[in-house]
Amino acid sequence: MHHLKLTLDERAVLIRDGKPVRAIGPGRYTFWKHHDVVRWNTDELAFTGAASVIAALPLDWYETVRLAPGQYGIVMRDERPAAFLRPGVHRIWKVESNVLVRAYAETDPLPPLTDELRKVIPAAELLEAQIELNQRGVLVRDGVPDRVLAPGHHAFWGKHNKLLVWNLDDMVLQAQPDVLALLPQAWYQTVMLGVNQRAVLYRDDRPVKFLRPGLTRVWTLNPNVRIDVHDVTGDAPELTDELRAIIPAGEIVEAQVRQFERGIQYVQGRFAAMLEPGRHTFWNHPGARVAVTVIDTRVQQLKIEGQELMTKDKVTLRLTLTAEYAPTDAATTVHAVADVKDALYLAVQLAAREFVAGVTLDELLEQRDTLTRYLEAQVLPRAEVFGVRVHRVGVKDVILPGEMKTLLNKVIEAEKAAAANVILRREDAAATRNMANTAKVIAEHPVLMRLKELETMKDIAEKIDEIKLVVGAEGLKHLLPEPGA
Repeated sequence: MHHLKLTLDERAVLIRDGKPVRAIGPGRYTFWKHHDVVRWNTDELAFTGAASVIAALPLDWYETVRLAPGQYGIVMRDERPAAFLRPGVHRIWKVESNVLVRAYAETDPLPPLTDELRKVIPAAELLEAQIELNQRGVLVRDGVPDRVLAPGHHAFWGKHNKLLVWNLDDMVLQAQPDVLALLPQAWYQTVMLGVNQRAVLYRDDRPVKFLRPGLTRVWTLNPNVRIDVHDVTGDAPELTDELRAIIPAGEIVEAQVRQFERGIQYVQGRFAAMLEPGRHTFWNHPGARVAVTVIDTRVQQLKIEGQELMTKDKVTLRLTLTAEYAPTDAATTVHAVADVKDALYLAVQLAAREFVAGVTLDELLEQRDTLTRYLEAQVLPRAEVFGVRVHRVGVKDVILPGEMKTLLNKVIEAEKAAAANVILRREDAAATRNMANTAKVIAEHPVLMRLKELETMKDIAEKIDEIKLVVGAEGLKHLLPEPGA
């Protein structure tokens, strides 16, 4: 004897001797013979089984749903999504009157996506996207552009979907031709720039993008977007900080020439113009590569030090020379010599060597001004060829070897000693003559001798405490003048 119990959410088919014999619903059953039982839980809604077994089920117990490729189904129970059906044949329990199946083509809009529906639909079968206000999108289904997406929330059936999204803030639209054919033409503008054209995109009067030659598509959904096209064979625009930030460095050349400078403009390597003080900008493109060289026109100092030279009398010495100069013709200064300082250095050096080799040491030391005038006569015309004006050339230091210094000092010392000896002898002679003249006067006037003696004694008395002088009548007579004298 075989006992069987089915709950309210179960259905079954009895199998005897391998053949379905009866479909049974909820309840208790007792059979004299043993039966195999195929059970289903109707809460699972969709079920499968062998065709012979399903054929034993009453037709009002289930519904057969056929979904073609590109279709999807949602099983609803009490108007709530309960199961998801892919393309194919499905059998759905209809033992409850509140169960129904809704079929959708994959191109149809999805029903409102509730949390319950999201749980039912497999993630691979659903594409969701949120298009922001500054975005636009295109749905690509099975590799083919399907529809344009404006801002908002979007959801689509199917596992072979792809979403293309553009940010309007990027300004430039890049897309394949079949995608462009789907986009409304009012959304963008096509800009074609020739070889000698460049463009700047402005949004709200601020530059945001720089365009080179070629075809460019620009989003124009923002009414505050404008395009300024420039011809690179003409004048470059005035560069603001914002414009300078978006124009590539290779597209424009900017040069600032200060008050004490001059600029030299080259186009394709050729001299084009002299630039006065100020700020200058030029387009730089393959047809006209621009370079600017800036020259300092202030007076500059050049020091030529440590020049080992030999005089005519074979004395080796070292000269330190200085020169002050300023470029007067910037173009000539740049084009005539590779380095004006090196050229001027060499000119002063050669002129100094030539002069020193033709004079003796004494002549050199005595004629430093002559050396300065010679350097000026030699260097100034040469510097004019460089486009440079030399203001002054001079000798700063003359350095002699140690032994030559010692010898020269001895010569000077001897000369000074001889001069001092001459002066002493001259003074001695003068003193002797004075003494002779004094003696002659004293001899002619003896009283002067006595007065001289008294003057000498007075000087001595000033240096000692006292002095006693004894003069007899005879001596006093000599001190007094004779009567009638």
